[in-house]
Amino acid sequence: MASDGNIASTADQKSSQQKLHRGHEITSKTIKTPQFSYVCLQLVSESPSGTGSQLDSLTVRSYIGSALNQFLGLTGSAISIDILKVEGKETWIRVPREDLSHVLAAVGGWIGGSEMSGKMGWRIKTSGNWLSVLVAQREADQIWNQ
Repeated sequence: MASDGNIASTADQKSSQQKLHRGHEITSKTIKTPQFSYVCLQLVSESPSGTGSQLDSLTVRSYIGSALNQFLGLTGSAISIDILKVEGKETWIRVPREDLSHVLAAVGGWIGGSEMSGKMGWRIKTSGNWLSVLVAQREADQIWNQ
């Protein structure tokens, strides 16, 4: 009878060990180098009216393209720019991660416009690789800087 008790306890141990090993396998993936970077730009101008109170996607593309062409020539005009959002005088763009520094240098140093309409340029409000973090920072900044 003692041997029957040992067999039963051994079977209980095996079934409890199987229950412990039955679980969900948790995996994680780290994205070390994202494919794109994001930039929030604000158009600033000398004249109070500037280009009007509203920007549109074509105007933004034209101004950024001009800045890239002026700074890097044909190489700059070949950089892919995606316009994500245009609101008032601000715009969000997406660029390939490896081109971020070139884009920031080009738009940060660009001065456009004419003598009649006044000079204008871009102010870089924020930039980085993770859009969700940038949007959260902008929202937090608006709360404190009202």
